[in-house]
Amino acid sequence: MWDWGRVRFFWAEVVQNFTRNVPMALTAIGTVAISIILLGVFLYLRTSFDSVMKTLVDQVALSIYLRDDARPGDVRALAARLAADPRVDSVRYVSKKQAIEHLRQTLRGQFNLNLLNTNPLPNTIVVHARHPADIPVLAQELGRSPAVAAVNYGQGITEKLLRAERWLSAAGLIVVGLLLVATALIMYNTIRLTVFARQREIHIMQLVGATGWTVRWPFVFEGILSGLCGALLGLTALALVYHSLAPAFVVNLPFLPFHPTSVSPLHLSLELLTIGVLVGMLSSLLSVSRYVEVA
Repeated sequence: MWDWGRVRFFWAEVVQNFTRNVPMALTAIGTVAISIILLGVFLYLRTSFDSVMKTLVDQVALSIYLRDDARPGDVRALAARLAADPRVDSVRYVSKKQAIEHLRQTLRGQFNLNLLNTNPLPNTIVVHARHPADIPVLAQELGRSPAVAAVNYGQGITEKLLRAERWLSAAGLIVVGLLLVATALIMYNTIRLTVFARQREIHIMQLVGATGWTVRWPFVFEGILSGLCGALLGLTALALVYHSLAPAFVVNLPFLPFHPTSVSPLHLSLELLTIGVLVGMLSSLLSVSRYVEVA
């Protein structure tokens, strides 16, 4: 059976803690809101950039230029070996004739390829890897095949793209961590000031038999409410900015491989709400634990 008297007392303590010092409560809520805005903008940009980088990296293909004197049996064996390789996603054979026709369509109106007496393009096998990081390794292995004249995958550029993707991902995690730590520290100090102001009441409650967790929970829920209110306030500001700027961004910068649908606003909002609540809860729990003995 619920002890409704204790429940009412508990929520009365939570409300009293939350409203006793309105400036401190507003400071905590504003701090969380600003942190959520900064974190939301950063996470949105990071997710969007990751999507753009993934699109660019996934477009990297391995072009295997075959020797003109390569035997058909060797070419078929090479294509079969690539198709069976678990690192390879797709294999496509492009003949000299197909290659020159594609080039003719690409350069239509710019250069007349009919002036050429011979077809200078080689027969080619185009390979897409399941993971772009495997492309340099595959290129090195295939370069030793007797049927292969050369291998091209944008050497240098591909490695730079992969390296930039790794570094930016690591940098993003560090920035997110720093923002969370800064928010937690400010929340921690805010709740600690509230606890310090009520030390006398806390000691009285302990003297009359209140357990450590009985004293802790109102402060913990105060932190949860502050984190939730701050997160909702920050998400409201982010939603207004998103709906006003995102369409204009797509219209004015159409050359970027980015679309707002590449980032789920609902998923990002749930993440930010959870972060706000957890930061408020953990900060208040840590700050009040300094003054309350374990029951």
